[in-house]
Amino acid sequence: MFPTTALCISVAARHGLADVLADGSMSVRHLAERTGTDEIQLGKVLRLLAEEGVFRETGPDVFANSRLSQLLRKGFPRSQYSMAHLVGEPWLWNSWSQLPRGLTTGKPGFELAHGMTLWAYLGTAPAAGAVFNDAMRDFSEALSDQVAQSFPEFADSGVVADLGGGTGTYLRAILETYPGLARGILADLPAVIEQARTSDELAPLLASGRLTLHGADFFEAVPSGVDTYVVKQVMHSWSDQAVIQLLRRCKETSPNARFVAAEFIRDTKAPRFVKNFDLVMTITMNGNIRTEAQYADVFEAAGYELTRVLPTDTAFSLVEARPRP
Repeated sequence: MFPTTALCISVAARHGLADVLADGSMSVRHLAERTGTDEIQLGKVLRLLAEEGVFRETGPDVFANSRLSQLLRKGFPRSQYSMAHLVGEPWLWNSWSQLPRGLTTGKPGFELAHGMTLWAYLGTAPAAGAVFNDAMRDFSEALSDQVAQSFPEFADSGVVADLGGGTGTYLRAILETYPGLARGILADLPAVIEQARTSDELAPLLASGRLTLHGADFFEAVPSGVDTYVVKQVMHSWSDQAVIQLLRRCKETSPNARFVAAEFIRDTKAPRFVKNFDLVMTITMNGNIRTEAQYADVFEAAGYELTRVLPTDTAFSLVEARPRP
């Protein structure tokens, strides 16, 4: 009923509660002293989160980390610290307040709240952009290897191009999972590609020549000589018309290349997380989680045939399509 849990998780991440508790349980009083927070308010936050399985109350007003709260630690394997930080950002909460207007206008809450698109806002607010990019990186790092392992055909793909691949987390997972894969091409906007160029994680792949970079708007230009185009968390951000434009660009550039999208699928079996994420897309950018039938329609309109939808060990599915003759 109340939007408290998400904000409390964000508060816990911002104040490093899970990091302080890494060495063991601690009383609210000592935890407040260590983190510079108010003891009374901190206790209320922790008690609520313990009810949700985030932290454990091991004694009266004494708390310890749980399996879930460990993910709020910086640098912890599959950490979601940055994502937790993002969900508490004021500019994002302001967007949720516009949901009633969005229902009557059909416009994203973000645009109603800020008078511009999310992408335009992030381009003019570097601090917000950094928070957003860090959150997307953490989310991708947590699942990329599992998604990559679900498509062994990557091993025979020759050249794989990751469109809108950010700073290369997903493509790096593919290249490292399949060492026989000849080359990967990371494609994103020039400013993002410049960040990737200086990434320590990508340095060995760049030095070996197994990874090359392509800086451009993918609606205008995509890499050529590609056997498999991939996207992850991209198609749900755009309208059908925009996705069809991207697909047609790919088919014109590499007519025989297949297209493999890592996306959520909306159906009656979709977990609660996917349904929540679908609403987040509406609030932030008017994006949509599509059904399998809707993906088939989009691919058909662009000259592709949806060939299969593969589950992974995550909430993602892999949607594969091949170009029609």
